[in-house]
Amino acid sequence: MMKNKTVAYVTGANGFVGSHLVDYLLEKGLEVHAIVRPSSNLKWLEGKAIQLHTCGLSDPDALVEAFQGAHYIYHIAGVVKVSTKEGFMKGNATMTRHVMQAAAQIPSIRRVLVTSSMAATGYAPMGGSVNEASPLRPIEPYGESKVAQEAVALEFADRVPSTIVRPPGVYGPRDTEIFAFFKAISNGFSVMMGFKPKEMSLIHVRDLVQGMYLAANNERSVGEVYFLGSLECYNWKQLGEVASKAMGKKTWTLKIPHFVIFTIGFIGQFLESVFGMDVALNKDRAYRVTRPSWYCSSEKAVKELGFEQTISIEDGFASTIEWYKKQGWL
Repeated sequence: MMKNKTVAYVTGANGFVGSHLVDYLLEKGLEVHAIVRPSSNLKWLEGKAIQLHTCGLSDPDALVEAFQGAHYIYHIAGVVKVSTKEGFMKGNATMTRHVMQAAAQIPSIRRVLVTSSMAATGYAPMGGSVNEASPLRPIEPYGESKVAQEAVALEFADRVPSTIVRPPGVYGPRDTEIFAFFKAISNGFSVMMGFKPKEMSLIHVRDLVQGMYLAANNERSVGEVYFLGSLECYNWKQLGEVASKAMGKKTWTLKIPHFVIFTIGFIGQFLESVFGMDVALNKDRAYRVTRPSWYCSSEKAVKELGFEQTISIEDGFASTIEWYKKQGWL
């Protein structure tokens, strides 16, 4: 540990969001420690001035040892793809419990930032939005595990100062999830789920990690929950047009009926459950992508944290596409 330097730990530091947060914290001059598993792919952490801890999150005692001297813990690690509800609960709720148990034994801790998801509240009504006062109505096991994760954080409120953030869809360099959308555009297709408009929030990863930093470093945010999303509401048609323009591509709009999406989802569910295959679409994800709106209001974060969307969808898509091209992904 370096004297007089703020010390931050990032769980899931090797992942998409986690690695961008590491970059941001280093830019802020913090001493950064990364919590990863022994088997983690460290591609996005190579050459960075950080300290690695390969203890993972399964052993609370190992975390206590790793967290010595920590001021901030940014808990980003979690699971988004697993075939069982138990797997989601273990990866998101149980591992969060381990982090909080360990943090409770570290006297130097100033804040633990817990990364939840908009999935905890479920989808929004068409033309409306969800916010921090909205009831928690998850529609799938992943969302249920995020509700459980938040409950764990609140359980430790008297011992560990924490803040919860709920991002919506996140895009940017290093992402492999929303990448499929860009790949379809590069192949000349703008895919729409169903025949009715679909709305959503979408945030560039750089804006997200800035919001995380603001949430963790604000005195009034202890015990609070914040949505960190785009300040605009987008629809799939609009996103397709922006991506097509950025790539200089003419695209055909391909509207996939809901029954086709659900059919593919159930087939994917079978392959996932029986053969353990990693599928892009199962029944839960099929239900998720056919909902009318995934728009969240970030007004609370704007007012209380000074959060802002600094990267427009046009600039964000353009820079992300350029990065994909440099990597040879597009």
